[in-house]
Amino acid sequence: MAPVTRRLRLPPSPIEHSVEGRAFVLSGFAVAVLAIVLYGQDYVVPVLGVAVAAAGHVVSYRERNHKRGFWRQVLLAALVFGALFYVLTDSALALFGGVLPQANFAILLVAITSFDLKTRRNCYSSLWISLAILYLAAVYAWDYAFGILLALWALCLAGFWVASHLRRGGAQLRLPARAVAVAALAALFGGIGWFVVTPQPSGLAVSPLVVSLPNFTSFKGGIESPALPLVQLTGDPSGATTSVDLHFRGRLGDAPVMYVRTGAPAYWRGQVFDTYRDGAWTASIRDYREMQPYVPPRFLPPAPQDNLGTFVQTFRVLRTMPGVISAAYPIESLYAPVAALRVDAYGTFHTPEQLHAGQTYSVVSYLPNLTPSVLREDSSLDRLPDHVLTYTGPGALSDRAVELASEVTRDQPTYYDRVMAITYYLQQNYRYTLDLPPVPSGRDPVDWFLFDVKTGYCEQFATAETLLLRSQGIPARLATGYSTGDYDPVLNQAVVREHDAHAWVEVWFPHHGWVPVDPTPGVAPLAATQFPSHWAAGGIARLIPHLTVGAPAAALGSLGALVVVPAAAGIALAFVLVYAWMRRRRWSFRKPQPGEIELLRLYDRLQRRLGRRRAPPETPLEYQEAMTSALLAEVTEAVNQGVYAGRWPEPRKVREMAHRIF
Repeated sequence: MAPVTRRLRLPPSPIEHSVEGRAFVLSGFAVAVLAIVLYGQDYVVPVLGVAVAAAGHVVSYRERNHKRGFWRQVLLAALVFGALFYVLTDSALALFGGVLPQANFAILLVAITSFDLKTRRNCYSSLWISLAILYLAAVYAWDYAFGILLALWALCLAGFWVASHLRRGGAQLRLPARAVAVAALAALFGGIGWFVVTPQPSGLAVSPLVVSLPNFTSFKGGIESPALPLVQLTGDPSGATTSVDLHFRGRLGDAPVMYVRTGAPAYWRGQVFDTYRDGAWTASIRDYREMQPYVPPRFLPPAPQDNLGTFVQTFRVLRTMPGVISAAYPIESLYAPVAALRVDAYGTFHTPEQLHAGQTYSVVSYLPNLTPSVLREDSSLDRLPDHVLTYTGPGALSDRAVELASEVTRDQPTYYDRVMAITYYLQQNYRYTLDLPPVPSGRDPVDWFLFDVKTGYCEQFATAETLLLRSQGIPARLATGYSTGDYDPVLNQAVVREHDAHAWVEVWFPHHGWVPVDPTPGVAPLAATQFPSHWAAGGIARLIPHLTVGAPAAALGSLGALVVVPAAAGIALAFVLVYAWMRRRRWSFRKPQPGEIELLRLYDRLQRRLGRRRAPPETPLEYQEAMTSALLAEVTEAVNQGVYAGRWPEPRKVREMAHRIF
């Protein structure tokens, strides 16, 4: 048992004597805390943590050669458990504001353990915890400036490594300023270029990662359906309503409402409405199912026909919003940090309370193959949706509106062509505007839009198409939510603002389900999710882990001429690897002489036994003079004879010298 214990036990770590190294450790922690302050908008615990950590580093350095006291260890352990109690209570009850409890726990952990940083291993542990803090800040970072903080932390890590090893060798931390500046600039521009041309891989979407911890507020009573801010809301002043009235529209500003990190821009669908009467939409079906915060694929409908794969979206809420999970549909799985979820008959997930600023949730969505050629083959209504009478009724259209729909679709051969005919007609013959006068008293908003003003916003366009399609026997319904927003294909993220609130149409295709169609002028009529073109296939790298058979060709086709970039990068990388392998093989052709390997191993063991290794600037003779060891002098002479004269001692002679170490 003793040999096993000795093998499992970690080797002792040397005491860290480098002041510069400890300064780099504290600086790395300060960089991570700065990221929390800038991106998490949290201040009290970060500032307190840096101040306490600085004091802890001073105490640790002064007492680095003292033995650890029992009661100090007990006190530090109690403080760690106190920090753990803090994160649990703040996550569940928000006693301290509920802002970034995980990051604050890690900050407190670094601050507490800073009073016990004796060894080099302890310093590395502090750096790794600060890296975890930086990761938590990265979840909230949505710009390129975060790369500067990441580079600064990496510089602190490298600085600690260099300072620690130089101190171990007895040398000072002095670096040529010009060479360091050139190397830093080369690394900066090289890193930027590498970032641009390198794919950005994404892990398999098995269980999406979310930083927010569960909020234990449960549902009370039935579901209220808070509509998104497309129109002036009716009903409860808090925003809870079950209708969208086309007679009014609220003013929408430019303020961001949420960030979405995703490899594919999409329409972020919220609520669905299926009944139109007297100028207002309502949801006729009020049934729901209660589900756990994590909804796995087995509890949701299967993948759609011709599915190309899945992609992950991580949403960060920036302001108080209705308790509706916005996401790309259809959904494969999701996780929201709430006590429970409710899903209504239209597939929309609801939370017990409103979503508050700082909350995050993740969704994994399917990528259905919704191309004109595929949908054109889905040409007959041989499979109807549930509650078909609700969906296919003629609604409140006037006779001339029904006649208009019949005229537009008269010569269209397929189901898909009839849908697109109405969509194109609205896009080409009507104008989009937000400056719409109030609907005259006694007039239906859709009829007034189609034949009088012929201008409107997305609700008018979507409502008109839904009713026109229904008049031709095509099931359709109104979907509300947000459009893509300002999408950055390099960072793979979208900034969604108030004015991105949107309405569109969902049309029933028998073998593809509800397909999004958008009649708003200036947008793609078939609102299908697609991966954008990325430099060096950045989007392809996100898609590859989730591809099914037949999808790679479609994905590569979306790159166009850029498809040559990943191929060229792959060829260049393969060439470099082959060249390096050949050079290594050529250098390894010389066989080591008898006694050579044994002598070099003995020289390394002797340095460990003497307590200090030879520093990089030292020659073997300088190291021998500094250490004043008779055996070291004999071994050094043998090493010099072997390296410079090729006369290596016999293995027997090396073994004799090795026995003298003990």
